[in-house]
Amino acid sequence: MNCKMEEFHKVNPQAKKKGFGRLFRSPTLFEDVIKSILLCNCSWTRSLQMAKALCDLQFKLSTPKRKRGCRNNTQLIPSGNFPTPRELVSLNDKTLNQRCNLGYRASNILRLAQQIQNGTLKLSAFEENYDLQSTEELYRKLLSIKGFGPFACANVMMCIGFYQKIPVDTETIKHLKEVHGMKFPTKRATTVQIYDKYEPFQCLAYWMERVDYYEKRFGKLSELPPSNYGNVTGSYIGPRDSEGKVEE
Repeated sequence: MNCKMEEFHKVNPQAKKKGFGRLFRSPTLFEDVIKSILLCNCSWTRSLQMAKALCDLQFKLSTPKRKRGCRNNTQLIPSGNFPTPRELVSLNDKTLNQRCNLGYRASNILRLAQQIQNGTLKLSAFEENYDLQSTEELYRKLLSIKGFGPFACANVMMCIGFYQKIPVDTETIKHLKEVHGMKFPTKRATTVQIYDKYEPFQCLAYWMERVDYYEKRFGKLSELPPSNYGNVTGSYIGPRDSEGKVEE
């Protein structure tokens, strides 16, 4: 973690009281990067569907039988994990889209996998070569990647451990309206009016609120069955019990 937990708890005592301060991330930065792309311009349920389709694809690629659209016949271990860059570059973007229904994202994801595989893009450099004083440089570097906008960049930075930028989407706007009572929230309002007092931990403070908001409605997120993951969104409206939680 790039920032000390104690420093976050100093600027946000409520986080210390709740025991909040870390965010889960994927086993590899590549998986976090691709999932950040999958979050863009679609619903949360759709994002989950595309991520699952990629894992299903990885399992299918594990068979030695040559698939239509593949460039080689490499035998892979049948694990059903998230695909690696090496596995994805065995496909063309048409095949990738057909199997995973990724839409415009397919070509961007495949291009990224190819750049990583041929060494022109080193994701490890994002974690090793930047610190709190160079986060703007990191942001610009991420923004130069095809398919990356402000949301995806902020999301990846959060996964790496830099929390100054908040990945703003429709869920953020709903959160500002419902939790902070803002009638016409803007991206600027997100960082300046509410979260800049927590610098450089704006995103951690934001996610502490989001987790609290969701758990009041759905119960402990760590205990939620996978079948209900798609419901964890501000867009979901369901029956509530006496404590305000969504009834099963």
